[in-house]
Amino acid sequence: MTRWLWDDLRDLFDTDDGSLPEIRVDYSDSSATVAGYALLRGRAARVVSERASLWSNTQSTNLPVDSVPNAAALVVSGEAASFHVVLGGIQSQGVTIPDLGVFVFSDQLALDYRMGPDWGARELGALFALLAELAALDPQASVSHWDTDAADRFKAAWRRWAAAPAATQIPPPVATPKSPT
Repeated sequence: MTRWLWDDLRDLFDTDDGSLPEIRVDYSDSSATVAGYALLRGRAARVVSERASLWSNTQSTNLPVDSVPNAAALVVSGEAASFHVVLGGIQSQGVTIPDLGVFVFSDQLALDYRMGPDWGARELGALFALLAELAALDPQASVSHWDTDAADRFKAAWRRWAAAPAATQIPPPVATPKSPT
């Protein structure tokens, strides 16, 4: 299923040109930003950024990103400024996606990536599955590519991927049953 996707968007991923392209997931519901960041952080094997931190507006100091339960919640509430962190080892559909930078805004998660040989059809398919999970957090969410030259092509590929038969899509995450108390 991902072969056509790779053929359509390969040039946006396969050759490192030194840029850090960005895919944006815009939300109308800020709680989706918090849930989306939690999903990404929960799927990541590690924080790649050295001394990943965010600015606390309430404490007037930098705080380590992982020193709070969900740093995006602080951004959404206005207690912290938007921040960027690079996450490594994010899993989707059993595939490890190359490192993704995550810019957290109150109404958006902007994912940046390094183009190059770590990307292939499987990784791009896994990224699209991850984007679908992020978009599913808010019925009004939109997904777009920052490159104005490629934005329409990316949007067309996104629509085609999202319209694919359900059997070829990643199933929704299964909630872990809570143990009786």
